[in-house]
Amino acid sequence: MKKPNLTSNDIAKHLGVSQSMVSRAFNPKASISDEKRTYILEGAATLGYKPNALARSLISNRSGLIAIALDSSANPMYDLQARILASEIQANGGQAILCPISNGDLDSAIQRAFEYQVDGLIIATSRLSSNVIEQCEQYGVCLSFINRYIDGFRANSVGLDNDDAGNQAADYFFKKGCSSFAFVGSEGGSMTCELRWNAFHRRTIELGLAEPMRISASFDIDSGMQAAEKLINSRHKVDAVFCANDIIGIGFIEGLKVHNQGGYKIIGVDDIPMASWPSYQLSTIKPPTEIICKSAVEDLFGRINGNNEQTGHYILFKGTLVERAS
Repeated sequence: MKKPNLTSNDIAKHLGVSQSMVSRAFNPKASISDEKRTYILEGAATLGYKPNALARSLISNRSGLIAIALDSSANPMYDLQARILASEIQANGGQAILCPISNGDLDSAIQRAFEYQVDGLIIATSRLSSNVIEQCEQYGVCLSFINRYIDGFRANSVGLDNDDAGNQAADYFFKKGCSSFAFVGSEGGSMTCELRWNAFHRRTIELGLAEPMRISASFDIDSGMQAAEKLINSRHKVDAVFCANDIIGIGFIEGLKVHNQGGYKIIGVDDIPMASWPSYQLSTIKPPTEIICKSAVEDLFGRINGNNEQTGHYILFKGTLVERAS
């Protein structure tokens, strides 16, 4: 015979506390002493009580659900971001819903999130359309960006300082005695890529060097390999290559191996696990991913809880150059 479901009122009555105190005990962010929280959680566990998230959402008019929209590509960086974001969302009393973007269709991914009546949305992709902004405003969904910013919208963005990343790459190459630079990344559509290119280009000129070569490539290993072939077949005498991310950088190294070429200094961005593999040893600019994700989640929950005073800010964190054999 199935046991009747206990309510928070039942637990409160049994433990001699108020129902509101029981609710606060199960909310990691609620104000309650550690002693009281432990007493209630242990007592509830003994009685076999499990909080009903659906009932709580009906009472508070909030689902507690936060959608994470990010590219469903082969880049391990997105997997790392998703895990950290989900953990931070749970630490703030919410529950994450992952909405992978297939074939660049962000609108469909967001629409699926809205079907669950999410309280907030974190967009961790360079892809964005005006339709998404309109949908968020229409449904009253709070929004936070990672590595993306839109002027005039009621949201903040948290991410890597891409200007600093571009400057670090150019300065590193110059310090190593390199004199002819190239950049490999997408042309148009990616805000982070453009910011890295612009800073790298500007800093290269400031160092008194010739304008860097730019090679177009998508964010995948095959494109990195093709970029290496383009450079080898060109008449440019390049000795240093800044890749927009590690996946491109790893592909570029593979492309050099195929053509039995070497002699280039190469830097990527992200510090994904593959970058440190013995077969690559890719130098890279490591972003403080945990800090970025934590800041984005805190910003979003602050917005959900009514703190909408600060909007339109780009909250930047500098990366750390990790030097390896490349």
